[in-house]
Amino acid sequence: MPVRRCRFAIALVVLATMGACRKQGPDEATSVAAASSLREVMPELTRAYEASHAGRRVTATYAATGDLRKQVEAGAPVDVVLFAGGRPVDDLISEGRAVRESRRVVATNELVLVGRKGTPFTFATLTKLPADEKIAVGDPRTVPVGEYARAYLTALGEWDALQGRFVLGASVAAVLAYVRRGEVVVGIVYRTELHGIDDLVVLDEAKGEGAPRPQVVGAVVTGGREGAADFLSFVASPPGETLLASFGFGAP
Repeated sequence: MPVRRCRFAIALVVLATMGACRKQGPDEATSVAAASSLREVMPELTRAYEASHAGRRVTATYAATGDLRKQVEAGAPVDVVLFAGGRPVDDLISEGRAVRESRRVVATNELVLVGRKGTPFTFATLTKLPADEKIAVGDPRTVPVGEYARAYLTALGEWDALQGRFVLGASVAAVLAYVRRGEVVVGIVYRTELHGIDDLVVLDEAKGEGAPRPQVVGAVVTGGREGAADFLSFVASPPGETLLASFGFGAP
């Protein structure tokens, strides 16, 4: 592409993103709707951003990605979304509720099976669980970790065989809580859920051709405050990636 045409195309992208934002008052905070899997690292990202951007403030709301998407669709005052999967972000973009040019993958994760140390099960042997034992998974209708679990267990030929054995969590945090309380013998979560946790261990990792590749995907909400793109850029910057890595997230 000729240099002049390339510069013009870049200018259009910048103008599109700027046009989607509104002025931000000095007392207004950038509002982030963040997936539950980010609940531990987000406070650190927020503190680091505010420390390096004088006068900027950020607030975060945590929930299952599907629930957060519904909140944005209902008109909740959100400036940035950070979801545990790309499809919900793409849905908002197709609906005109998020800025296409702002979409970016900021981190990756891994799907793992967790339980108490010594629990003798793997993804491939879940069908051999005793009849009275349960498996915690995210609700695949609204929780990306549940979608990933369903896709992987389907690839293994186990999803249908395990029906009636699942306890559905409303978020990845809820899935982890079921396992920690001993209400189920195993749960399927992201590897990052075990950051700082010493009463559970990884029993198995999703691997092979059918293994999902969980991503953390962000975008600026249409009409979001002008600091939204700035914060999202910080999350995807080297300092943001370093913080995410310290909590177990992989590079984009």
